[in-house]
Amino acid sequence: MLVTENLMQFIWKLRLFRANGLNSTDGEPLVVVHVGQYNTDSGPDFLMSHIRCKDNDWFGHVEMHIQSSDWDRHCHQEDAVYNNVILHVVWKNDKVIYRNDGTSIPTLVLSEYVEQHLLERYSVMMNTKSSIPCEFQLGSIDLFKKSIWLSSLAIERLEMKVQQMSVILIQFNTDWEKTLWVWICRCMGLKVNADTFQELGEKLPWNILQKYRSNLFKIEALFFGISRLFIQGQESEYMKRLAGEFEYQKRIHGIEAIYGVWKRMRMRPYNFPERRITQLALLFSKNELGVAKILAVDDLEAARKLFKIESPGDYFGGYFSFGTKTKVKTSVRLGKETIDTLVINVIIVFLFSYGKYFSIQSYIDKALDLLEQLPAEKNVVVRQFTQYDWPVQSALQSQGILQLKRFYCDRKRCLHCSIGSEILKRN
Repeated sequence: MLVTENLMQFIWKLRLFRANGLNSTDGEPLVVVHVGQYNTDSGPDFLMSHIRCKDNDWFGHVEMHIQSSDWDRHCHQEDAVYNNVILHVVWKNDKVIYRNDGTSIPTLVLSEYVEQHLLERYSVMMNTKSSIPCEFQLGSIDLFKKSIWLSSLAIERLEMKVQQMSVILIQFNTDWEKTLWVWICRCMGLKVNADTFQELGEKLPWNILQKYRSNLFKIEALFFGISRLFIQGQESEYMKRLAGEFEYQKRIHGIEAIYGVWKRMRMRPYNFPERRITQLALLFSKNELGVAKILAVDDLEAARKLFKIESPGDYFGGYFSFGTKTKVKTSVRLGKETIDTLVINVIIVFLFSYGKYFSIQSYIDKALDLLEQLPAEKNVVVRQFTQYDWPVQSALQSQGILQLKRFYCDRKRCLHCSIGSEILKRN
C-alpha cells in the first residue's frame, strides 16, 4: 500500500507502533520516552522529543520521511535548522544521512514496528469509493464521542465563516452595519448565487439606502437596478417604473451595477434571484434589520421573527421573475426552513463573529445556544449519516455533519478526524 508522511506522523504522534524492542539501523536499542510536539510550521516534524539511545538521553527534534534519501532530496543536510534532529524516522532505509555539521543521525525504520491491521484499515479508507470512507464502522463508535466531535466541528465551521466575514469587515473599514448587509445578501444567494449576491451587497450605496429606508419602491429600484435584472424578461409597467427610478438615482448618485452573472439552472422558481432580491428589499425596508436588532436577539423565536415578512401584494405576488407569470398567486414570504437557514448563517454567525471580535463571551454563548435550539437541517448529507446509527437532533450537530463531510470525508482527511483516528487506533 502507499504510505504517506501524514500516516507516519499520525502513527508516531499517537504511538501506534510497538514501543518495545526498538532498534536503530545501526542495531542500537532505542527507547522513545516522549514523541515530541507535532510541528505545524516549517522545520522538523516533531519538536522537543526525548529518546534514549546507547543508554544516553537525547533531547531534540524528530524528522520523518518515506525514504531516508528524502533527507538529501529536501536539502536538510544544507540547513542548520536540522542540526538539532536527534532521530530520523523513515519507512524505508536506503541511505545513510548526515546533518549540516557532518554528524550522522540515528535512524528508525518505522515500518518494522507497525501492525499490519492498521495499514489495512487505512488502505480501505483511502481506496474506498464510498463518500464516507469509514461508513461501515460508524455505527460502532460511541455516540458520546461522535457528539463531542460534531460539536467541535460546528465551532470549526463557525470559525471559518468568521474568517469570511472578517474579510468583508476589513473591506468596509470595520463598518459593522455595512458588513452585516453584505453578509445577509451573500446568505440570501444560497450556494448557487452567493458570490453574485455578495457583489450586490458590496455595490449597494449604504448612505443612500439609509436615506430611502422607509420607501420600499425606491429601495426595490436600487436593489434591482444594481443587480442588472431589469434587462431580463419581458417588459411590464412595474419594471418600467423601477427602471426609470433607478436611472434617476444612478444619474444623480453615480451608482454602479454588478458584473456578476445570475444563475437559475436546476433552481426552484421560489429561489430565483428576483424573488430573493424582493425579500431582501422587504427585510431592509420593513424589518429594518441591523446590528442592534441582531445583538438584541434573546431566544430562537425572536431570531426567527426578524426574517418574517409579509407579502406587499406587488409584482412578485404573481411572477417568479420579470415577465414569467405564475399560474397561481404566490407569496414572497420566506419559508420556515429558509428562515432557520438564515438564522444559522446570519444571526448565529454574526453573533459569534461580533463576540469574537470584541471578546464578548455572552454573544458567543448566545450563538451556540441558538444553534442547539434549532432543529437539525434536512438535507442529503445529514440523511446519509443518520443511516449509520448517528442521530442528529440539533442544528449544532447538523452543522458539524456538514463540516465533517466537506472538509474531512470528501478530502479523505481520516487521520485528522476523531472518528477516523478512533477506528485506526483499535487493536
